[in-house]
Amino acid sequence: MTLRIVAGIDFSTAWADVCLLASDGQRLVAHRRFPNSVPGFQAFKQLLLTTLATHSATALDISGEATGTYWLPFFLALAADPQLNAHHLRLFVLNPRWVAWHKRCYPDDNKTDARDAYYIADRLRTRPPDTPWQAHLPVRPLRTYTRYRFHLVQALAREKSFFCAHLFLKASAYRRLMPFSDVFGVTSRAILQQSAPLQVFTDRPTAELATELATISRHHLPDALASAAQLQQVAAESFPLPAALDLPQHRLLSGTLSYIAFLDSQIRQVEDWIAAELDNHPPIRQLMTIPGIGQACAAGIGAEICPVQRFLDGTKFDARRGRQRPRNLRDAEDAVAKIAGLWWPRAESGNFAAADRHLAKSGNAYLRYYLIQAADQLRRHAPEYRRFYGRKYREATKHHHKRALVLTARKSVGLIVGLLHRNEAYRSKGVQPT
Repeated sequence: MTLRIVAGIDFSTAWADVCLLASDGQRLVAHRRFPNSVPGFQAFKQLLLTTLATHSATALDISGEATGTYWLPFFLALAADPQLNAHHLRLFVLNPRWVAWHKRCYPDDNKTDARDAYYIADRLRTRPPDTPWQAHLPVRPLRTYTRYRFHLVQALAREKSFFCAHLFLKASAYRRLMPFSDVFGVTSRAILQQSAPLQVFTDRPTAELATELATISRHHLPDALASAAQLQQVAAESFPLPAALDLPQHRLLSGTLSYIAFLDSQIRQVEDWIAAELDNHPPIRQLMTIPGIGQACAAGIGAEICPVQRFLDGTKFDARRGRQRPRNLRDAEDAVAKIAGLWWPRAESGNFAAADRHLAKSGNAYLRYYLIQAADQLRRHAPEYRRFYGRKYREATKHHHKRALVLTARKSVGLIVGLLHRNEAYRSKGVQPT
């Protein structure tokens, strides 16, 4: 019988704590610590080769927790090593929650790196994931850009929220009366970055102020006179700040606006990189044929899903037929939705079945974000999804928009997986391919 060695690694910034088990649970190496570096990888590799030879083992499974990016360089080195791959190497990346739940099956234990490495190995030994981890290097550059864009967009949203909270101190009526359509538009920024308090506008003639606003906006304001009148109303209705707070508040708002402008420029730069990288991924570009889906959403979704074939490899137990069968596109769709956290776990016990099922919201936050952004565009531009969104909106008893949008995102997963798998453009329902 083939002996398979199972390795569990607990990664941190500095260390890789290792435990080696036999397939029957026997501890071959209870604990060893290696630096999380190239020399540490080489020492770990030598330990594996020695253990394989000592126990006449011919197969090797290695697992680690997906803790940030600490595991990735080590795993890339493992995947590229020809000596280890000659021993039928399989790599697995475990969700830390899986390991935590597995640990609950045992009596209370210490929380140490050495013990964590054992539980990682034991979780892999007793219940390995369906498919091994693969590097998928061709899609990783695009994934890096789209995840960076996600980070920048989240930072931009936080800064805008911070700015609006402090804007209330400078002009408490500004967001209520909205003299401009966008608080962060060119004209609005120019007005808010002035060091003088807004109350100075109340003494100026409305027509003169309108002319100034038209010049600042390069005559893009639809009604400069109305904007001027609203700005004067804002100044009249806002609480005046004490003189001692005028300068600190101006500096805070001005600095925040400068940072917001910087984030905007960074997002534009990353989107240029995404556009260039998309030329290397024709199947992902096909997602841009879906009505309303731009390059950012298409790239973000495709970078997290591709290659789709990984969701079709292997078999799945068919409860109706009582046997294993090859995976199909519906199985791939369900797997992608579950990875994105777009599923509603059942809660049942005995004769009780919970009627109110909550969205999982666990898994890949990047994929979930881009899918929901895409769904928001689909409901606006695709008639089929507009009708579906409207039906779900009416059916909801609370949180109508959020619930309908999430359900629309879940529905879109089947379309997206199908287009990526077949490498074909979107066509409306009922339109036959030419």
